[in-house]
Amino acid sequence: MGGDHLTPDEALREIGRVDRRVRHSSRGPGRAYLLVGLATMVYWPAMFFGFHPLPLIAGIGWIVLTVALCVYMARLRVHDRLMKRINGPVSAAYVVTMMLPFVAGVWMLPDRPTAGWTAALVALSVLAGLPLVYGGLRLMRNR
Repeated sequence: MGGDHLTPDEALREIGRVDRRVRHSSRGPGRAYLLVGLATMVYWPAMFFGFHPLPLIAGIGWIVLTVALCVYMARLRVHDRLMKRINGPVSAAYVVTMMLPFVAGVWMLPDRPTAGWTAALVALSVLAGLPLVYGGLRLMRNR
């Protein structure tokens, strides 16, 4: 599509191509949100209920995942409106829901947790990952 003179049909095709490319740019962050959301659901139970060395591996894995995600997101050039619109609320919801299993596990979990405590912490872990899973699915369905 070189040149300054486009026919109306060529201009519409070019607009459609650019629109698809921009929408496609939100798929990477969508996959990243989905990955971290699902990893969150496994992370907290591994940290609180895993036997040595599982908590150490989960902690190191979380650090590696966080650094990789920060580098990946910093290198992206996403201009999708949906990504810009949901990034703030999804991130805020994730921070708030991540505090729930942390607080419950660090300050409230007894030394010998019962099945009820285990189920509650697993449920809070799933809840903690849901904002990113939701955001990831929304971005992946963006067409």
